[in-house]
Amino acid sequence: MVGRDGAAGSETVSRLIQAGAHSADFLRGDLSTVAGVKATADGVLAWKPELHGVLHTAMSAHGGKHLTSDGLEFTFALQYLARGMMNRLLVEALSASGDGRVIHISGSVGEKQLPDLDDLQYERSKWSFFKSALGSHALSFLHIQEATRLWVDRPVTLTAVCVGPTKTRAMLDPKMPLIMRFLGLIGTKPEMSARNAVTALVRSSARDLKGTVLRKPKAWTPEPLAFDPVKATKLWEITTSLAADHGVELNR
Repeated sequence: MVGRDGAAGSETVSRLIQAGAHSADFLRGDLSTVAGVKATADGVLAWKPELHGVLHTAMSAHGGKHLTSDGLEFTFALQYLARGMMNRLLVEALSASGDGRVIHISGSVGEKQLPDLDDLQYERSKWSFFKSALGSHALSFLHIQEATRLWVDRPVTLTAVCVGPTKTRAMLDPKMPLIMRFLGLIGTKPEMSARNAVTALVRSSARDLKGTVLRKPKAWTPEPLAFDPVKATKLWEITTSLAADHGVELNR
C-alpha cells in the first residue's frame, strides 16, 4: 500500500493482517508531485521486482482550485498524472510477472468529460470540482486505451473499474466538499464497491479486460474503450513531456 499518512498506513496493515492477509506492507509516498511518484515507484520496485497487480485508488476533492508544488492542478496531478506515470514506471515489473494487471478505480465517465488537452491546468477555462474530478477519470480512460495499444505485445492488462458513492473514511472527511460527504453518507459498503476490482485482479484470465471499463459495480460487463485515438496519443506525449520537465524519463 502507498499513501502519505504513516499512521493510517500502519493501521491498515494491522487490520489486513488481523483479517488473515499473509503479508502486508506500507510505503509512504507523495503521489501529488512528479518527484514523489518517481520515488514511490522506485520504492515499489525495491520491494518487488515482479508485480502481478497494481490498484489505483488515490483521489482528491477540494472546494476550490489547488496547485501542487509542481504548479499542476491538484486533482489532475493525483488522479491522472500519478496513475499514468506509475504505470509507465512499473510496466517492466508488471511484464516480468507474466500477467501484470492494472486497475483504475474510477467514476463512470464518457468522452464528453475530457478536458481540453491544451488547457489541462484550467488556466484559460473555469475550474470546478466536478469538471476536474470527472475530467481526470476521463484522462485515465485515454491513458488505458493508449497503453493497451502500445503495450499490445506485453503481458499487461489495464482496465478501469467504476464505483458509485461509497461509505469510506475519506468520503466523510470534514475537508471534503459537502456534496462528497453527503454521498459518503448514502453510499454503498466498500465491500460492494471493491467486488469487481478484486475479481479483475484474481480471476484466472484477464483476456477480456484489456483496454476496457467495467461501468456497473453490480455487473461484470467489460466495455472496450474507444475514445478519440488522436487524443489518446496526444495525452501520452503530454505526459511524457510533463515528467521530463521535472527530470523523470518514462518508459514508452
